[in-house]
Amino acid sequence: MIRWPSRILLPAILAAAVHAAPDLKDIPTYQLGLDALGGRLWEVAASRFEAALKEEDLTPELRASILLRLAEARIRGGQPDLALETLADPDIADHPDRPFWHAQALAAAGRFQEAIDAFEAIDAKDSHRTEIALTQALLERAIGDSRAALSTLDSILSLPKPPATARLLKAEILLGEDSPEDALKALPPTQGLSAADQRVADLVKARALLALGQADEAAPIFLDLTAAPENQTLENHHKAYIGLAEARMKLGSIEPAADGLLAFIQKNPNSPLLNEAFTLLLQCLPEQPAPNDPILTRLRDWAPSAPGRGITMSSIEDGAAHGWPLPTPPATPLGPASLFYLALGVKKEDSPTSPFEAQLLLTRLRLEFPNHQLVPRALLEAGRWHLEEGRRQRATACFESLNRLGQASPPELRAQGLTLEAGALFAEGQFDEAADLFDEAADLLEDDRRQSARLNAATSLLAAGDVAAFDQLDGKTEDPWLQSQLALERALHLTSVRSPDALPALLAFIQQYPDHPRMPEARLSTALAALDASPAKPDVAEKQLNALSPDQQQSLSSGLLALARIRLHERRGNWKESAQEAQELLGTLEEGPLRNTIRYEQGKALFQNKDYNDARLVLEALIQDAPDSPQAPAALLLSARAAAEGGTPQSQSESLELFDQLIDSDSDFHEVARLEKADLLIRLSRLEEAVETLAPWFKEMEDDDPLILSIGLLLGDALFAHAQGQTSVLEQAVEVYDRLLGVLPDDSPVRARILYQKGLALEQFPGRESDALKTYTDVVDSAVGTNRNDWKSIELCGFSALRILEKREEWAAAKKLASRIAELKGPRSEEASDRAKQLGLEHMIWDD
Repeated sequence: MIRWPSRILLPAILAAAVHAAPDLKDIPTYQLGLDALGGRLWEVAASRFEAALKEEDLTPELRASILLRLAEARIRGGQPDLALETLADPDIADHPDRPFWHAQALAAAGRFQEAIDAFEAIDAKDSHRTEIALTQALLERAIGDSRAALSTLDSILSLPKPPATARLLKAEILLGEDSPEDALKALPPTQGLSAADQRVADLVKARALLALGQADEAAPIFLDLTAAPENQTLENHHKAYIGLAEARMKLGSIEPAADGLLAFIQKNPNSPLLNEAFTLLLQCLPEQPAPNDPILTRLRDWAPSAPGRGITMSSIEDGAAHGWPLPTPPATPLGPASLFYLALGVKKEDSPTSPFEAQLLLTRLRLEFPNHQLVPRALLEAGRWHLEEGRRQRATACFESLNRLGQASPPELRAQGLTLEAGALFAEGQFDEAADLFDEAADLLEDDRRQSARLNAATSLLAAGDVAAFDQLDGKTEDPWLQSQLALERALHLTSVRSPDALPALLAFIQQYPDHPRMPEARLSTALAALDASPAKPDVAEKQLNALSPDQQQSLSSGLLALARIRLHERRGNWKESAQEAQELLGTLEEGPLRNTIRYEQGKALFQNKDYNDARLVLEALIQDAPDSPQAPAALLLSARAAAEGGTPQSQSESLELFDQLIDSDSDFHEVARLEKADLLIRLSRLEEAVETLAPWFKEMEDDDPLILSIGLLLGDALFAHAQGQTSVLEQAVEVYDRLLGVLPDDSPVRARILYQKGLALEQFPGRESDALKTYTDVVDSAVGTNRNDWKSIELCGFSALRILEKREEWAAAKKLASRIAELKGPRSEEASDRAKQLGLEHMIWDD
């Protein structure tokens, strides 16, 4: 709630009073009104001015002067609406002082923005210029626009002799904006201030010193202010008590601070700063207070007695009111607050019953004092505690009760409840539900907090993978800052799911928001996305990394920056440099996920650089040190490959053992390991073992399995090599190839390779050479007039068919086939053309 700051406003109005015109001195009631106005008797002054308006033969000018004084009396007497009615009189419409008093009436009526607009419309040369600016600054401060208030005050302070009150007000505003050092500089000399303003200046000075960590200098000022309440408002006098306690706490004098607060609360149970005093008092408690701690004991003394025997309480969660008798408690001002803050204190106790007792105290507050201002906070704290203890349903009940309070519950508290529940839902993976609650919380907040809630809602939608809903939310956002944040979050989400749209989105963000504070993060993410793109774009990555200034690099994770440079080396095939940079970085990184990633990248770089033994040492150390890390399965696979490439029987045997470890695990790599183990067995000529590994697997596999082609080709190769003329084994090989051909589409580039392998198998059958020949020639015929990328297999089929024809001495057919192969314009077309010419010459075969 905004409260009107009257401390400076009222003197400003009095200073602006219009002097009586010569003709007005003859009106006694008007003179009596002026006397009452000067004596701060507002109602008397108003009645006298009303009587003056009834005088006969008043000229419009005289009437306007009396109306102005009547408006002033009503403004100062707390009747701004009547003042506005007075100022609406036609006789005063053109009076030069009317705009000033009209603006003052709007301010007194709480119509702050209208008042500010009215003040700004007044001519800068107006005689009330200083009063106008001071009042306008107060209004701007009251509506939370401190920047505008400071600007208005600066316009006064630029005058030759600015009023000291302007400097004092500026110091107060700067202190409220967390600029204590500037506030101290802005304070005016106390000699030019009234006694009341001197005390305000003392309070500002003490609070600024405290904020700057100079509690030893602040404490004596606070102590002096508490000892002499004269010339202080009640609120400022109480602020001095609060400041004194804070200063003592910062100086380590916890016990004096607590004693002072207890005495203050006892003496001032209706203080406007009661909650601040209780909050500080709880900070004086030890981390785990004993049940008989003096502070908790005093809180128990202040709290109302619990209802008597016979009480039943079925549950301490919301909705349990039916089990609790509701007597009317005695009207003790400290009772409700003591229940609330006692609950917070008891919660800190390290005992099995303290959580229950704390919840019980909050429930008593809600049931015994249902209309107290602390009830919403009690519901919020109860819900928070339920969440901490894993009782989300009870927490939800508390937060729903908080929302049902409606206007009785401050929007900020309702938003906190929604945010807490949304965070719990997010942690449980219920992202869509979390997004709804974050969005609902945003509607209750303003400014930066609203934007943060909207951003949380958007992040939840992205976590749910609901990019369409995210885009709808983005489309409804008008705030430029939030739009930029959403654009970046969307791009980062696309990066996390390795979307091909990630890199364009990040580049668009960089171009559209070049001065965004999160630009370093965006550039680093862009570099990593460019390196992960298909195909990789190392030049884009390098440009983004080079664009980072030294200061920007300092704001980023040095490990992630190094990881980007390591991957840049990888994408350019600089494996040696990649491994070296990884080694340098590992010397500076502590154990953790990033270190494991860098160790894996180092092992991969060594493997690609054919440093197989070193690669195994790095990768197997990673597996041993972090067996449960996400990199461990991939490291085991790469280590097995490195052992397979080692070239010695021992390393190849170790490779098979490593593959077996991965096969027996539940890793996503276990099928790849099974496949690569079979490939190694074939390379080691352990063909029977390879067939035993692959054949059952291939048989059980569905036709749409993504591994069917790789497994089928390996199995066919193993069977063909193992056949040694055994017809039954060759038949198994042909069956494998036929199944693959039935699964693949007609335009698959792998068909030619499979048909070539099938042809080789058919050649091994007695009497099936013609079937092999047809298989080969069909491949050549299907390639005529097409653009193919499987020339190797096509031409192998062609030359195999040519070999059979030449063996059969079918020279004319052989020459014709060689010419067809040449016409395909493949890599071996010239060789086929030469062979066709040679066959023609050797066997005198002439073209028609």
